Amino acid sequence: MKYPFKAISIFTVLLLSAFNAFADPVAWIADGNGCKMANVYPQEGESVSWTGQCVNQFADGKGVLTWYLNGEVADVFDGELVQGWAQGMGRLIRKNGIYIGEWKDSLQDGTGTQHMYNNTWYQGQWKQGKPHGQGKVKTLEGKVFSGTWNEGVFVGEEEFDNRS
Repeated sequence: MKYPFKAISIFTVLLLSAFNAFADPVAWIADGNGCKMANVYPQEGESVSWTGQCVNQFADGKGVLTWYLNGEVADVFDGELVQGWAQGMGRLIRKNGIYIGEWKDSLQDGTGTQHMYNNTWYQGQWKQGKPHGQGKVKTLEGKVFSGTWNEGVFVGEEEFDNRS
């Protein structure tokens, strides 16, 4: 049975828009101590706090990076920063879900799992903040399938796997 491509595309758009609102090029943001970190999606009214080390004015090492929007907690990243960039393994907690996996240049890159609070999820390969490569998804309807993603868009044939 084929899953309608339109439904998969809509799910993809919702999944990506929840975690990757495209914005201006990379900027730097500093906490109250002047420690800087990359801000790949800058927004008006943002501020940050960092619990890890600051080396040469850049967040560096393991710590917790909390993002605030107009004074309210928006996101919490728990992981490794290297010269202000999220690199390696990390966990990002947002109001609509959690991503746990690999990071490169402050974007999801490598293997990771994104669980949304509406009980949907994507598990698989990521590249530059988008699902890319082999992955598995659970839809709002509860169907689980695997297939290939290209820059956040599902491509190719899907295989149902309702054991997961």
